[in-house]
Amino acid sequence: MRLLLGFLVIALWVPVAVAQTPLAGHYPPGQSGIRGAASPAEPGWAYTNFSRAFSNLEVKDADGGTVQSKSETRFANISMFTWNSAWKVLGMRYGALCGIPFATGNLNPSGGEVTSTGFGLGDILVTPVSLYGRPPSFDYQFQFTYWSSSGHFVPGDTKNRGAGFSALVYSMGGVWYPKGERRNWSASAVARFEQNFEQTKTSIHPGDDVVVDWGIGKVIRSSARPLELGVSGFGTWQLSHETGGPTGVDTKKYHYLGAGPEGSYSPWDHWTLRLRAQWEFETHNAVQGNNLWFIVNFAS
Repeated sequence: MRLLLGFLVIALWVPVAVAQTPLAGHYPPGQSGIRGAASPAEPGWAYTNFSRAFSNLEVKDADGGTVQSKSETRFANISMFTWNSAWKVLGMRYGALCGIPFATGNLNPSGGEVTSTGFGLGDILVTPVSLYGRPPSFDYQFQFTYWSSSGHFVPGDTKNRGAGFSALVYSMGGVWYPKGERRNWSASAVARFEQNFEQTKTSIHPGDDVVVDWGIGKVIRSSARPLELGVSGFGTWQLSHETGGPTGVDTKKYHYLGAGPEGSYSPWDHWTLRLRAQWEFETHNAVQGNNLWFIVNFAS
């Protein structure tokens, strides 16, 4: 009887342990797409609202096999306020920005997280340094961001909206416009290196990671109301191993990719609407799903 009970305990425990994956970084892969590293033409203010519906469908192990079906959908709304000045630093224009997310759960959940309920404040980010360059044929940018742990976090709580740890993010990217024609083809890429700190109340130290967003687009109708279509995607790779925390977590490094169509349209002066869909694939030791973005931008 004791032997039988032992086998039952093991059978019940193993699926839970296998489904545990490392904690991911803060940045939601795919947030920057076509012209994601574009530099503003003039100083001023801008407001961007990101609405993201993302499904968490399957938990993948380190070999890419499915170990658990999640079938969960989360929603996030992120308000980004951007200020670009006329000041120059090392020949680049200086700016700053702040992002305030509200979500139904952590923007980058791990396999062991419980399903969240309700809608609440997530982890606020502040970028005190954003530098932009704008030569004739390309744009480039460098940014330094502090990502806070302001969202509610208690281990195992369904009310969690944040990741429970802070991070520093170092970003660099650029957009290339062939032949200097900004209203034609563009190719963009932005790399973000996340230095993650220890999670509160768990002693888990997430591994550092890098996310690369990219996009290739073409302006189909170049007029006062431009229409642009193309494809965008991302890749994310864990750079260092997660340490600390409970046993049973597979601390092998995670990585996954995503890609899909994207389009934007400017219905009014100063306004741009953008729709982006991305399907995730080649997922290892992380949660795999799909993302749908609807983005509204107003630039003064």
